[in-house]
Amino acid sequence: MPGLVNVHTHLELPPLLDIIKSKTFPDWVLNLIRTKKDLDTGDYRIAARQNIKTLIRTGTTTVGEICTHGVSPALLKPSGLRAIIFHEVISMSPSFNARRLKPAATPSLIHSGISPHAPHTVSEEVLRIIREIACRRNVPLAMHVAESKDEIRLLQGKKSGLEKLYRAAGWKTDWAPAADSPFEYLHELGLLNQNFLAVHAAQATERDIAIVKKTRTPVAHCSRSNAELGVGRMPLKRFMDAGITVGLGTDSLASSPSLSMWDEMRYALTVHRKDGVTAEDIIKLATIGGATALGLDKEIGTLEPGKKADIIAVPVPARSTGDLYSDLLRETKSCIMTMVNGKMLFNQSSK
Repeated sequence: MPGLVNVHTHLELPPLLDIIKSKTFPDWVLNLIRTKKDLDTGDYRIAARQNIKTLIRTGTTTVGEICTHGVSPALLKPSGLRAIIFHEVISMSPSFNARRLKPAATPSLIHSGISPHAPHTVSEEVLRIIREIACRRNVPLAMHVAESKDEIRLLQGKKSGLEKLYRAAGWKTDWAPAADSPFEYLHELGLLNQNFLAVHAAQATERDIAIVKKTRTPVAHCSRSNAELGVGRMPLKRFMDAGITVGLGTDSLASSPSLSMWDEMRYALTVHRKDGVTAEDIIKLATIGGATALGLDKEIGTLEPGKKADIIAVPVPARSTGDLYSDLLRETKSCIMTMVNGKMLFNQSSK
């Protein structure tokens, strides 16, 4: 079958979920910041190396990686995986060195992008700089958008738990953008388009969905991360019914129990089945949906002549219900074989 596409993760983060769990999203963010103070480059490198192995053994052949600490690119390049590495930007300062955003030359399997972290953690001035660079160089963008109710409240000028984050960062709350919704704000700035990946969208409204459809902006759905952080259930079926491109992502081990796309698919089906989402829908989101979301659908996402040989083999389900997609999601834990661009990365028989 086609290799799986994990459109959103943070490979540099180690398993922190149980350590930083919190009752609210802002407290989780603050716990993550505090915990990372005790980590160093070596910790991020060890985590990224192990996480890349997990991706390969569980059938992910393409990954949308958010690089924050600068270690994942050097590990992804020799891994054989296909990747878009989105270099993260967090800056509410009006003074910003745009030189750091110039994407470096990368191998054919690796593409560079930029990840302005979120509407409330990157100033309007910096977003305009990023938009200009993205347009001029045709660089893909990825951003956490409408992830939590706190984000919406902050932009609407209401009391929000994210004021704690602003205090911790030394930012003034009046630096936060003013908008009814983060999607409307980003649309007004001219950022939303096919080259922009909106991550989470758990709090997207019908008006937001209309904007996303109009601008043909793809969306990354991280169902387990949304559940673990208590930010809400993304209206997946409404996005699908609107014809919006959606891909699946595991997010990081700070907000999700594993980087296995099979685990992510199983959970997503459990959550959205009652809305009419099928196992076939979910597997398509994890393959051609993800490929399209990352702008790679001409190369990968399906098995057909002319596309790259990103292929995985999984065990035939022991029990058949007549619905192969459901059977695969029920039973598949890892792969027999993982191949990217015609190169074997994992073969269970040669372990």
